[in-house]
Order: sequence, then C-alpha cells, then structure tokens
Amino acid sequence: MKKYSGIPELLEQYMVENGADERWVTVHELRQWFGLTRYQYNTISGFLRRLEFGTFGQCPYIVLRIEKVERTSPSDPPKCRYLVKRKNMAPAHVPGMIHHTDQLALRKADSGEFG
Repeated sequence: MKKYSGIPELLEQYMVENGADERWVTVHELRQWFGLTRYQYNTISGFLRRLEFGTFGQCPYIVLRIEKVERTSPSDPPKCRYLVKRKNMAPAHVPGMIHHTDQLALRKADSGEFG
C-alpha cells in the first residue's frame, strides 16, 4: 500500500471538492489540481487502473470504465480517462435477516411505542 501512499486521499478530496459521486477523471486533471509532478503520472495511473479491478483499502471509489483519449498529434503520449464512482457504502438488506433498525422497530412495537 506504500506505493500509492496519499493517492486515495487525493482522489477522495478531488471528488468531494468537485461535488461528484461519479465523473470522468484524467491523470492530467489530478496532477494540475494538486500541483503534482509529471513523475507521479504512472503512480496515479496505476492506482486508477487498480480501482477498475476492485477496491483498494478504505478508498470509497472504484473505476467503472477506462477509455483512451484521442491524441491531438501523433507524437502525444497515450492518455486515458477514468470513470470514477463512489462505492455504495450502505449495507445490503438481506430478506429475513434482522438488522439493527429492524431490532429497534421490534423493541418499540413490543413496548407499545410508535414511530
């Protein structure tokens, strides 16, 4: 996890500051936003690619899709954009299973309380 030190937090900050739960992001945008060096490009790109295949620690985002961006000239390096989305953090409700809120409702019903 040391390889991506600080990048999950930067991604989360970027998404929060832009008020988005889902949006297209490029490494160039992240570099410009945070004033990062071009030497951090591969690390950021590698982290975003890793999010396409699953979660990373406590990072609340995943990458749904990666698309290549068209080059403006043949000498430009290849670039990608990443569709970043906040993971659904709510626990799944399994039918027949008693959850905390269900238990609270049952206790209120047993005591004769409403609401």
